[in-house]
Amino acid sequence: MHYKNFIFICSVFCLICLVSCAQGTGSGNVQGGDFTVQGKITHAKSKKVFLKQINFATGSPIILDSVDIIKDSTYSFKTSKIKGQHLFVIQPEAGYPFLFINDASSATLNINGDHPMTPEIKGSEGTTGLYQFLATYRTDDSSIVETFRALDSIHKIATPTIKDDSVRDVLGTQRDQRIVQMNKDIQHYVEKTPSPIAAFYVLKLMAPRSIQPEDLLPITQKASERFPEDGSLAGLASQLKVSLASSNPNNYPLMGQSAPDLSMKSPDGQDIKISDFKGKYLLVDFWASWCGPCRAENPNVVKAYNRFKDKNFTILGVSLDKDKDAWTKAIMHDKLTWNHMSDLKYWNSAAVSAYQFEGIPFNVLIDPTGKIIAQNLRGDDLENKLAEVLK
Repeated sequence: MHYKNFIFICSVFCLICLVSCAQGTGSGNVQGGDFTVQGKITHAKSKKVFLKQINFATGSPIILDSVDIIKDSTYSFKTSKIKGQHLFVIQPEAGYPFLFINDASSATLNINGDHPMTPEIKGSEGTTGLYQFLATYRTDDSSIVETFRALDSIHKIATPTIKDDSVRDVLGTQRDQRIVQMNKDIQHYVEKTPSPIAAFYVLKLMAPRSIQPEDLLPITQKASERFPEDGSLAGLASQLKVSLASSNPNNYPLMGQSAPDLSMKSPDGQDIKISDFKGKYLLVDFWASWCGPCRAENPNVVKAYNRFKDKNFTILGVSLDKDKDAWTKAIMHDKLTWNHMSDLKYWNSAAVSAYQFEGIPFNVLIDPTGKIIAQNLRGDDLENKLAEVLK
């Protein structure tokens, strides 16, 4: 089961904000030219409102215009020479951003500054559908977070004599079922939305949090086929293909080479180096407490460790956490009884550049001589590889 940022999960509002720093290709070519968007803004914290265009290629919003909110709380933007369908943000100067898609020549967006997720939309089918999906996504997201909070609560009260694995198992099953439902909702929306830029937005920023790249690729390809004139979806499918190809063991640049040595601190402040484990088969597992797919994969890693730990094999967890407390709690909660280290630098960790990976979970298997012999082993593949080398 795959999910990113479970514990410190981004809200849907945060995802709206993150669209301004997402990278990707250009937008589609379904609707364009002149368009007008107008409406009312109540509970505004300022008198000025901006119209911004999201540029996925540069990762920065472009300010197209600004107007003053007049006395009856109304605003109006008229923009020309916009080619293709794009994602825009209408944002009061001191307020929340509101997404808007130019899939019609004229639309109304009435905004309540105190309620960023519930604008009143008229005339834009793409914008209406996107906000309906965001409401569903927010519900799915909240239910998943609830299960993790419940699991954390069980962990906090657990002692060697007070355990409730049955409740933990039930909650784990609920979590997995809710992730499956979220993925179904994502796929259904992408298959039905009339807006290619909305499909791109969801596939680019949301779907990767819960859907593995190998499962996301066919969904993206299908969306690209629905909108053959849209370059963004075709580009995203191409990026996924490249990513999957790079995860092929035969393409990993460090395969067969000596493992780069790293030195970091253990949870109790001791220095640990990868080279400390030379002479054993070592799985270096790159993960983080905030990484949903990592947490979901941990039971498989625990199972493999328990099976092979007495056969000249061990694991070293290397965390991309920033918060030491969250890191140590996750180690205890997931019962990761092997050695751990971290420099607590998130994606700036020395591990990322040294081992050349772009996502987690990621791992490398190092033989007793210090050579990398496998990478990115998950689920049954991990146990099968260990069974092969630890005969």
